[in-house]
Amino acid sequence: MAITYKVVALLSLAVSFIQITLGGFVRASESGLGCPDWPLCHGKIIPPFEFHTLIEYSHRLNGSILGILVIVLLIVCLMRYKHNKQLTIANCTAFGLVVFAGILGGITVITELAWWIRLIHLGIAQILAACLMFIAWKFLFDKVPNSFVDLSPIRAWKWKIVLCVTLVFLLILSGSYMVGIGASSSCSSWPLCKGLSIPEGLAYQVHMGHRYVSALSLGFVGYVAIELILHAKGNRLIKRTAHCALGLIGVQIIVGAITVWSGFSPHMKVTHLSLATLVWLSVILMSIVVEKAFSKIVSNNNVIVEEV
Repeated sequence: MAITYKVVALLSLAVSFIQITLGGFVRASESGLGCPDWPLCHGKIIPPFEFHTLIEYSHRLNGSILGILVIVLLIVCLMRYKHNKQLTIANCTAFGLVVFAGILGGITVITELAWWIRLIHLGIAQILAACLMFIAWKFLFDKVPNSFVDLSPIRAWKWKIVLCVTLVFLLILSGSYMVGIGASSSCSSWPLCKGLSIPEGLAYQVHMGHRYVSALSLGFVGYVAIELILHAKGNRLIKRTAHCALGLIGVQIIVGAITVWSGFSPHMKVTHLSLATLVWLSVILMSIVVEKAFSKIVSNNNVIVEEV
């Protein structure tokens, strides 16, 4: 049963990532109204074989598969692992999020792709992916030896981790807002916009605002990752997750520049969103691993105090 749960947890995480990527492709290919009704598509269970319709329908079908997987996770958790409070809360949260995401998907169609509904929809999808990352981690890495590490040289490290998660989440939402108001292709040069750091015009300013949020969030996450690599010398898991986050940040910056230079091709836009999601998940994993290491230190110190 444990092996089955691991497989379903990993599969759910993978399908949630695919769902976000498909959502990006739906948006980039302008297929959001490929199915103009909901929950059916053109009033049918099996829709017409047209490009935009099939793109939107594949997004819905993948979402349905994700919903089934999350329900299976919840049922197995309540049957076998309800004694694990963290796992139970995570599974119940994932179930609530997937239901909410499904409802928002329907509202998105009904409101004819209102940008603010799509922004909330993406935010919920990212939180759901983070929740599934935590569930998968509980079975893959929770029992992996995670040696003690002294994080005291890193000042306010807890707040730094929280800020990393918050900034990357805001980065993804700012990108959705930029696309939603039609400013995604405003600046055709990089790193400046029309040779200016603060260009005139709302669309240009929103676009550059997203770039500044990117520089701030990715720069700060990179800084924290480097700090962890330098100070967590005895903890391979922390170092690996920090290296992963740092590497993904570098790739994301390069892809962001190529997206602009390529004339904002749909494929590059989707790749950009997918990488942003991977950065988000890597930061979530890094924060979980760091928190676990700290919890072990606190637990160990409490044992020592009791013995004294």
